[in-house]
Parts: sequence; C-alpha cells; structure tokens
Amino acid sequence: MSVHYKFVLDKRRKKEDKIYPLRLRIYDNDGNKEKSLDIYLHEKDWDDIGQIIRPSDPNYKNNCFRLSSVRKKVERKVMLSEDDEEMLLPEDIIASVSKKKTPKSKVTVRQFSDELITNMTKAGKAGHAMAYKGAINSIINYTGNKQLKFEDITYKLLDKYNMDMLTKGAKKNSKGLKVNAIAAYLRSVRAVYNKAIKAEVVDAKYYPFSKFTIETEETISRALTLSEIQKIVELDLKPETPIWHNRNYFILSFCLIGMNFADLLTLEPNEIRDGRVVYRRNKTGRIYNIGIHHKVQKLIQYYKSMPSSNGNKFILPMLSNTSDALKEHNRIKQICKTCNEYLKKIATACSIDKDISIYWGRYTWANLAKKELGYSNDLIADALGHQYGNKVTGIYLDSYSNETIDEANTRVINTVFK
Repeated sequence: MSVHYKFVLDKRRKKEDKIYPLRLRIYDNDGNKEKSLDIYLHEKDWDDIGQIIRPSDPNYKNNCFRLSSVRKKVERKVMLSEDDEEMLLPEDIIASVSKKKTPKSKVTVRQFSDELITNMTKAGKAGHAMAYKGAINSIINYTGNKQLKFEDITYKLLDKYNMDMLTKGAKKNSKGLKVNAIAAYLRSVRAVYNKAIKAEVVDAKYYPFSKFTIETEETISRALTLSEIQKIVELDLKPETPIWHNRNYFILSFCLIGMNFADLLTLEPNEIRDGRVVYRRNKTGRIYNIGIHHKVQKLIQYYKSMPSSNGNKFILPMLSNTSDALKEHNRIKQICKTCNEYLKKIATACSIDKDISIYWGRYTWANLAKKELGYSNDLIADALGHQYGNKVTGIYLDSYSNETIDEANTRVINTVFK
C-alpha cells in the first residue's frame, strides 16, 4: 500500500485576520487523514506548489523551523518503514509528528513571584523586589486573571499589553504610559520568567521573549551644563537648612562620579579607607574604588560628626538603623523625593529651566568629562561602572587604573569648583 503526504492550507477554518491553519494531509488507498500543525498563515504567504512558506510571512523563521521539523519526522518515518519493509499507515505518520503537550505548571505567576519577592527582600534586594512586584501586578491586573500561569504569557499577550499600555494606560480613560516605563515593566516580567525557567516552574519552550522585542526610546538629556552646575554650587544658601543639606547630597553624588543616591545614603564609615571610598553598588554588585577629593572629604567629615538616628551606622544621618529592608527601601524613596523637590527649588533660584533631580549628578559628570575635558567614551563608561565597547571585546580589555579615573574625576571637580 502506497502512502503519500502533502501540506495544505485549510481554507474551511478561517481564523481572525484571514489566516488559515496549515495541516499535514496523508493519503492512502482508503482516502486521507489530516493532522493540524498549529501553524497559521495568510493565503499569500503559502506556496502550495513548492510546499514552502513564503518570506512575506511575519513569523517566517519560526514557522519555517516548525514546518521543517514536521517534514523531517515524516521523511524519517517513511525511510525507516522502507528499510524495515513494514506496512506504513497514516496513523503511524500522525503519531510520529504528534507530541503530547507538556502539562501546564500548577504554580501561578503570583505564587512564584510572591515567594521570589519575599526572598529578595530578606536578602536586602528590596529595590529589585518592588520593581518585580509592580510589573507582575500590572500584567495580572491587565489580564484580570489571578490564576495566570507563565505559559499564558504569550507573544500575543505581551504585544497587546504593550500597545494598550501605550494608548490607554492601565485603566480606562487614563493616559498611556511612556515607552520606557512600559519597557521597565516588561524587563521585570522577563526577569521573573527567566527565574521561573531556572526553577523549573515552566518549560523553556513557552518562553515568549525570544520573539518579543522590548522597545525603548531615547530619553531627553539629563545633564547640566558647566555654567548651570556652577550656579548651583555657588548659590548662596543659609548653612544647615534643609535646602543647604540637600544641595550637599547632590554635590557628594556628583563628586563621587555620580554615586547612586541609595548607595550614598547607606554608605558606612568602614567603606572610607586610606583616602578612598570603596563600596559595592547595591543594584549591580559592582565594587567601586574612588579617590576622595578634598571637597568630598570636607563634607564627609562634617556629616560624620553629626548626631544621627542610626547610631552612626551610615555616614549621612537621614536613615534610621533597621533590619527591615522594605522599610529602608521606602524611606530611601521618600528621602530621594524630598531631595528632588529641594533641587527643583534650587534650579528655579538659579534660573535653570530643567526638571533636575539627584540623578542628574551622574549624567552631568559624564557630560563634563566628555564635552569639557575630552575624555573617551571608554574611560567615562568605566568610571561610571558601565560595560564599554561590546560584551565580547569588553572581556579582553583591562579596566582603567584607579589613578587614571582619579585624575579624570579630579579634573571634572576642579572644573566646576574654581
């Protein structure tokens, strides 16, 4: 008995947007049998004569891979039956290409992420934990499915979520979120999904981010010019007032090569050694080793001598001494918000029409190092703790020496404080 097969576009079963399922049809003397392949195509994207998918298909690579996989399994089954001289039935071919679906995990996205967030908070990673919590809450609220599984987070869902967040926002009649805000949510969802795969909560074959691209847009420059930052540091403010203190925090961050504000607030006395600030950045785990300029030394000595509610655990006095990472994280956010409000008042007093915040110190440092002093992008990236060049070449390049970066930092600071 002779068995033949071909792939056919089943136009009887039209899906949304005029796409049709591609099926495997097997012929024998008794008629034919069919098997759905879970591949959907527009009529224009299928070459029935050549039995191939045309490159115009939006999901061309993925669909071609799946079709090729089925074709190989069928050909292998036919070849083996010919070698063994056994009778081949259509059911045999269907069985060879049919796979039992991996059963969905019983663990929901909420259950996994809640445990993950709890463990991260206990480990002192409250910032990352809260980012994950916000992102997971967003996508669960969007779907309205409290029992959402990782397998349910598909390319189609991510694409629709992305578009709806842009146009409508999380609630009806609300403004859409900005591109980079949505990207931050999606990166957090992706991070949680990756952790779920590693924990064997979900099979990697369901991973939707291999097809879905997280889009970002270029942000408006957050750098002050040389004249603007000089106006800020020279502004006559009454000593020991809140606005004066908050300018000091900005100056400290700037002079420590744009030190993250959370790291600055939690800087401990034992991280000051031999005229250097040596600390591990909480967000990335990278160790920084920065020479202390006399401007920094003067401020450090001032704040170290002040009484604090944390028993001098930290150099700056604003944080209380607590073992609750979540409380500390929330307190840091509040201090940062207050600092930014004072910085905006300072900018107004200096006639600077920019929405300045504490993080502008980092961008300003980089801007002055590049535009005023002509330092290379590689050195600036290394000083800021970024990967310079690309990930491959970066492996083979040594970091700049502390002396070289110290010299650059000294020149940047001296350019501002003349």
